[in-house]
Amino acid sequence: MTRHLTRLQVPGFQVVDYLGKGARSTIWRVRERRGNRLCALKRVFKQPGDDDRFLDQALNEFRIARNFDHPAVRKYYRLRRLRRRFKVHELQLLMELCEGDNCQLRRPTDVQEIIRIFLVVAQAVTHIHSRGYLHGDIKPNNIIVAAEGTVKIIDFGQSCPIGTIKPRIQGTPDFIAPEQVYCRPLDARTDVFNFGAALYWTLTGRPIPTVLPKEGNGVQLRDDLRVTPPEEHNPEVPPALARLVLDCIELHPSRRPHSMRAAGARLELIAHSLERNARAAEQAPTQEPPQGPQPPPPGDSPPEAPEGTPE
Repeated sequence: MTRHLTRLQVPGFQVVDYLGKGARSTIWRVRERRGNRLCALKRVFKQPGDDDRFLDQALNEFRIARNFDHPAVRKYYRLRRLRRRFKVHELQLLMELCEGDNCQLRRPTDVQEIIRIFLVVAQAVTHIHSRGYLHGDIKPNNIIVAAEGTVKIIDFGQSCPIGTIKPRIQGTPDFIAPEQVYCRPLDARTDVFNFGAALYWTLTGRPIPTVLPKEGNGVQLRDDLRVTPPEEHNPEVPPALARLVLDCIELHPSRRPHSMRAAGARLELIAHSLERNARAAEQAPTQEPPQGPQPPPPGDSPPEAPEGTPE
């Protein structure tokens, strides 16, 4: 990758290092030459024989993400088009650099920390909905947690206006909602499903069964997929949290929380309840075990002396 690093030129920026890749894309850490600010640069390119799908998706990502202004939502700064023979063959998206690990790469295991992270996610997605859009692909891989605890949502490649009917299936199999598979209208409850599936995975380390399995022959056209309650995989999951997760991943949208704000409100109540219980446990007086021999309980007779032993 060092050879590619020396060849990559971005006007006004110094390329620092390579961060990762996706479908037809690579991501780089770059530094502004003038202001010395570190940013992330996403390169999306068209290979010979490709249609414009990946370029169109990146352009859609940039245009939609520019509508958001929330501390937990990655910011997009600039879009650059590279042309060859008058045709765009590469897009470069300059974005906020989100330091940290995603929740799939480093899954948190403390339930209260998971709740804290997903409370931030719920607030960020509520903001996205307030601007008239869906995220469309909430999953642990798209949730970044920095070392100091800052949470960021990334990747708006599947985002769309609320009410959109997509012409093809878009989403991630382990987290996709049925309406995304059946190409039905998408609304806030679609993100609620993705959110619940992501929360389930983070709590248990296991995916839920969906109508678009990663392995198998196509779509499972059924609505009786059984989900193992999360507390069976992780006994630390409290009942109220387990109920919220299962409500979010109901196959029928009408049975889910009606909005991300509603789901977040329930999660906040659960967080407060756990904090209150933890404080009560800390403040409860501890009883020290009694020292020395203890008298027999009332009503019990003292033990008889053995035969032949003078009293």
